[in-house]
Amino acid sequence: MASRKEQKERLRAERVAQEEAERREASRRRRLQIGAALGALVIIAAVVAVIALSSGGGGNDDESSSGGLAIHQDSVPASAQLALDDGPPPWKPNYKQLPQRIQAMGLPGFNETTFHIHAWLHIYVDGKKEPVPANIGVDAATQTLSPLHTHPVAPDNPEGIIHMEADQEYDFTLGQLMDVWGIEFSKDQIGSLKSQGDDQLQVYLNGELVTDPVNVVMPEHGNVVIGYGKPDSFPHEPKLDWPQGL
Repeated sequence: MASRKEQKERLRAERVAQEEAERREASRRRRLQIGAALGALVIIAAVVAVIALSSGGGGNDDESSSGGLAIHQDSVPASAQLALDDGPPPWKPNYKQLPQRIQAMGLPGFNETTFHIHAWLHIYVDGKKEPVPANIGVDAATQTLSPLHTHPVAPDNPEGIIHMEADQEYDFTLGQLMDVWGIEFSKDQIGSLKSQGDDQLQVYLNGELVTDPVNVVMPEHGNVVIGYGKPDSFPHEPKLDWPQGL
């Protein structure tokens, strides 16, 4: 039979072992809690990064970079700027390498029923209104029909109406239209006309000055003005009388 001393030593050993087990368990729980907290921080950081990327980086988003107007970044890549007309107005439709320009921009296919909206374009040079010709983006010789195009002028289709007809919803930009037209165009140039001195190229959408005209999206019934010359030499928001059905 164990002596009293042996019983005390056994109980002491059991107590020490139990305390050590409890310390190990507490330490394990702390490690799990720390690991869970770190995992949560990683997830939160990933979510924040995704949100920041999807919103264009916060303060430098699409709207702020074009004066509050929606834009489409890099809508006209360098590979699409082919055989463009850099001459003086008036500008006729330029069909040179039109299929290649359309392909390089990645424009959707033509479809007049799936997606069909319109904008109205006005161009002024030194206060004089320049024509927006028919059949921009429509080349009968190569049977090319761009989803961005103009129709012949008619009572139900006034001069300057831009048709956007595609097989999917798409944010067409002014720069894409000018590239389909085949005209050299940037924030400070149209054709041979470049901003210099008092003569400036300015673009307005629904009366608002556009800071990134190449990438600005043309919305349904958008009122688009390209003006070259003195800033007060042309209307910024001409009155529109949309035909019924457009």
